[in-house]
Amino acid sequence: MVADLESQLASIVGAANVTAKEQARTQYANDQWWYAIAATGAGQSISCPDVAVRPSNTEQVAAIVRLANELRVPITPWGGGSGVQGAANADQGGIVLDLRGMQAIRSINEKSLTCVVEAGLSCRDFEATLNERGLSFTHYPASAEWATIGGSIAARGSGVLSSKYGKIEEHVLSVEWVTPTGEIVNTPNVPRHAAGPELTQLLVGSEGTLGIVTAANVKLHLLPKHRVFTVFAFASLSDGVEAGRRIMTTGLKPPVMRLYDQQAASHSLARAVETPLDQTTLVMMFDGEYPELVELEAQIAARVCRELNGTELPPSIGALWWERRYVFYYPPYSPELPSIWGTVDVVADFEHIEAVYHATTKAIRDACPPEYNLSLNTHFSHWYEWGSMIYARMKIPTGPERLEDAKALHDKIFKAAIEAALNAGAVINDHHGVGMRLAPYMHAQYGDDGMATIKRLKAALDPNNILCPGKLSL
Repeated sequence: MVADLESQLASIVGAANVTAKEQARTQYANDQWWYAIAATGAGQSISCPDVAVRPSNTEQVAAIVRLANELRVPITPWGGGSGVQGAANADQGGIVLDLRGMQAIRSINEKSLTCVVEAGLSCRDFEATLNERGLSFTHYPASAEWATIGGSIAARGSGVLSSKYGKIEEHVLSVEWVTPTGEIVNTPNVPRHAAGPELTQLLVGSEGTLGIVTAANVKLHLLPKHRVFTVFAFASLSDGVEAGRRIMTTGLKPPVMRLYDQQAASHSLARAVETPLDQTTLVMMFDGEYPELVELEAQIAARVCRELNGTELPPSIGALWWERRYVFYYPPYSPELPSIWGTVDVVADFEHIEAVYHATTKAIRDACPPEYNLSLNTHFSHWYEWGSMIYARMKIPTGPERLEDAKALHDKIFKAAIEAALNAGAVINDHHGVGMRLAPYMHAQYGDDGMATIKRLKAALDPNNILCPGKLSL
């Protein structure tokens, strides 16, 4: 059957764009979820595609989906493979649909500052092309080198500029997508309408379970003419959180606002900016078209910080952070096997966020036996008018030798963290998506009726359960 599947896919996309089972299981063995990497390293990969295919246009994607329905073969879309929750793993076998054959920028409208871009283009390459024209997408995920436009949309991703420019859902105006039964749909070209439901946002964050985004009409911005950095230290985490709250709820818009707790400031941040830091540290950046407005925003934000007992630090710390903002995700900062690592990024409103921070970080530490020397660096990396999120990055230098024991320890830590966060008033994830890692907590997040509603949507759109079966706990 596999050989027949390869042959039928080749008739759609050409033999050169079909990857046979053995090579596909190597090439698409895992995304960047710790367990997927560890399982591959142990020769027990959880991603087991029977074939991979790389279409070059939307019509081919639709034809592949129709074939999968006919044969009842699962499809797992693949962008850059940079996700950290396990969503891209073809754990049910079937077809890996690699969208990187679709990288065209179909049009740029410099009057409306919009652009139609295909799903397989990486965020880094998209941004570089726009920058040549004095434009920016302003979606700067840490994984920009690998993350694709479609992958960012599917995971409801965020970037370092989100506090001003928003997460990916605020960048997307409309989408072209292939339904789970193989129809091609274009949503209305702007999101602000009263022409019925907003289908675009149904696709955002659906992680490939409800449809495959093949292109998006996105909004652009002019490259900023001016940029200012402001850095403050706080003796109290509460003062730092309150400073962030006042800044966000009074109309100031720092594209970057990162509040590092004392542990993260004195370890990961201090190392990156080559400056000793021993207190909670807030790094802010303001940018824009009008230098005088940028300077004024930064001055007012600094005033807010001083009112909350903040101590101003050299702005060069912020400038160096900006230059090195991605170093945390590369060696020697990024963890490698045999370590166990993972990030708990939960989000809450301002009423609950500080309690969420304390409950979640305590749960992570308490769940790990002391002999494993867990380290935990936590910062508040994305802020909204109504709240913030915590990015709690844990690492165990060397976990149990057996894979099943290592996974049990990993799962124990995440279970404790997510349950503590939910009990403190948080939502289980801010911008990494659910994937396989957080699927067990979807029911706790949505409740009986909420999950039943989502499952009815899935069943109506995907009657043969072709797209990412089991993901999102569907």
